[in-house]
Amino acid sequence: MIRSLLVLFVLLLSPRAVLAEEAQPPEAQAPETSSETPPAGPEKADDTLEGFRAPLDTLTERMIGAASKSVRFDWRKSTLGLGLIGSELLERNNFGSTRFGLMARRPFGKFMGEVALSRAFTWGTDSTDKLALTPYRQYGRPSRIELDVNVGYPLAEGVVTALPGFFPATELVFSANAGLRYLFYPGAMGGMKFQDVATSLLAPRLTDHELGQLEASRPGGMQIDPARYGLLTGLSVDVYFGSGGFLSPRAMMAVPLLGFVTGTGLGFWWELSLAVGWTL
Repeated sequence: MIRSLLVLFVLLLSPRAVLAEEAQPPEAQAPETSSETPPAGPEKADDTLEGFRAPLDTLTERMIGAASKSVRFDWRKSTLGLGLIGSELLERNNFGSTRFGLMARRPFGKFMGEVALSRAFTWGTDSTDKLALTPYRQYGRPSRIELDVNVGYPLAEGVVTALPGFFPATELVFSANAGLRYLFYPGAMGGMKFQDVATSLLAPRLTDHELGQLEASRPGGMQIDPARYGLLTGLSVDVYFGSGGFLSPRAMMAVPLLGFVTGTGLGFWWELSLAVGWTL
């Protein structure tokens, strides 16, 4: 009996609770919480590279880069090179001639300038001794001092590795060369007046007085060549080491372009030389 009354009481109260909950105004209900993040403001543009931007047309009209090349020793940035030079003269006669001297070189932009002062020695051979017994003579030049002014222009260069594995890599420069040579014969101007000496020093050929003075020092069978200047051209291979040392074999050929002024009778002849030195 008591259980039945409790069930009846619950049934009577349930509709009233539902109606009371529905009757509440919307403002009384608890607001729903939202998990969405409020929208952020506009992002700031990155203008770090703005100063480096350029239109495509502008980029195609200007250089945007440069290719580098492998260099073991940059001889163009050197200050001065000093060395020893030795040469063998292959003149078209039977006399022997060789040269030893000092040289200095310095780059000028793309060119290599060089100055050399050498002592040339000339001697007779068995052939010239026999030639002296005949009325025939060959053009030649007695022992003398020579001053050279040369200029070289590189035709090809690069880093090379020698055949021995322990040998360091070097910078090889293949150059075309041209030079002007001045010849001075010690004792040839003895007995000349100062004015005559000053005039003869720059003359293109030896004077009769100088030729007469040199007769006593010439080898037998030689007719002294009167030229005081010579023009040479040829090729060289400069080998530069990373430490600054260099080795320069060179082959030059005398070109008698000044023959109509100097009166040379030697014509074309070869000179093989080798220079060894150090570049600062």
